[in-house]
Amino acid sequence: MTVQKAIDKFVEKTGAKVASYLDACVRCGLCAQACQYHEATGDPRHAPVMKFQPLQQAYQASKDPLSPLWRMIGRAPKKVTEEELSDWQDLIYDSCSMCGRCTLACPMGIDIASLVWVMREGMSEVGLVPPEITKKDLCITSGFPRVGRFGKLAGKSLG
Repeated sequence: MTVQKAIDKFVEKTGAKVASYLDACVRCGLCAQACQYHEATGDPRHAPVMKFQPLQQAYQASKDPLSPLWRMIGRAPKKVTEEELSDWQDLIYDSCSMCGRCTLACPMGIDIASLVWVMREGMSEVGLVPPEITKKDLCITSGFPRVGRFGKLAGKSLG
């Protein structure tokens, strides 16, 4: 796995909607108050806004309309390291249930859960996925897991 490959995937997945969400976040912290993981641990790393930092950094470095200006004046975002991506793997898979409480609490209307999902997609495409999760089992690259009327997740029984 290369860091650049992961960054390229994040940039590839940053369309207009994701970019508008990244630009709209004012870091107010209301999402953190709604997050069950953050509330249980008190760890600032578990705040939803922290879970999409690599995506934010990739966007600011390459797709942000002001990125050329930031580079010109020496204020470009720092590069994401492989160690940071490994740390974020734990954050986005092990401390987020995708319940959407953060999204409901956001006063800016940011769909934070979808940003975490974009992070999961990018991470899965470069192999940064917990071993017990497979693309087939959770439809990671084709959207949210589909739960049918009879309790089936991606064709497998939930019971």
